[in-house]
Amino acid sequence: MKKLVKLIILIILSMSVYIVYNKTTPTKKIIMNIGDGLSLGINSYGIKEYGFVDYYKEQISRKDINIITNSQYSKKDLTIKELQSYFQTIPKIKKELSEAHLLFLTVGYNDLIYKCKIEENLTTSKLQKNIEEIEKDYNSLIEEIKKYYKNEIIVIGYYRNTNQDEYVNNGIRRLNHYLKSREDIIFIDTYNLFNNQDQYFSNPNSYFPNRTGYQAISAEIIKKTLEKQKNI
Repeated sequence: MKKLVKLIILIILSMSVYIVYNKTTPTKKIIMNIGDGLSLGINSYGIKEYGFVDYYKEQISRKDINIITNSQYSKKDLTIKELQSYFQTIPKIKKELSEAHLLFLTVGYNDLIYKCKIEENLTTSKLQKNIEEIEKDYNSLIEEIKKYYKNEIIVIGYYRNTNQDEYVNNGIRRLNHYLKSREDIIFIDTYNLFNNQDQYFSNPNSYFPNRTGYQAISAEIIKKTLEKQKNI
C-alpha cells in the first residue's frame, strides 16, 4: 500500500513539474529572413542597422514565445540565381527551412538592375524579355523552397527611388504585379507604401530606407497578415 501511495505521489509530482515547465518555458518560433540588403536592414547610408524583421519581432514579442531570427542566407547584392545555388552548395538550408515557422523573402531587385545595366539600347521588348526571365527564376525558387518549407512565405515587393530610370520603374511595377498575382505567397506592397514619401529615405541617392521606412514595412506586414487571418 505504501509503495502504491509513493508511486501516486511520484506521478503527481512529475505531472506538476511537466505542467509548470510547459507554462514557464516559452514556445520557440523561428523566423527565416532570406534576401538582399533590404532583408539585412541596410540603412540609407549602406550600414546594417535595425531592419523590418527587428521591428516585426519587437511588435509581436510575447513572454510565452521565444522568437529566433535567422538571416544567415541574406546578402546585400543577393540575386535569385545565387539564392537558388544555396540549395546545392549549402545543404543545411533545407533542414532550417523545414524547421522555420515563418519566412520573409526579399530578392529579385538586383536581378532587374543587373539585367537593365548590361542590356545595350534597352527597349520595352527587351525589358519584357528580362522580366519574363526573372519571373521564371522566381517560380523555380518558390518551388524549391516549398519542397522543405510548408508555412507562409511573406514576400516584400519592390519600390522606386530617385535614381531609377523609367525602364527600371516599369520593370519594378511588372514584377510587383507578378508577385501580387501569386496566391501561394503573402505580398507586401512597398511601392505604394513608399511612393512620394521622402520621410522614409534619409539619403535620396540610396535605394535603402531609414528606420522609419523599415518600421513602416513591419507595420504593413502585420496589417496584411491580420487581413489574411480574417479572410480564412
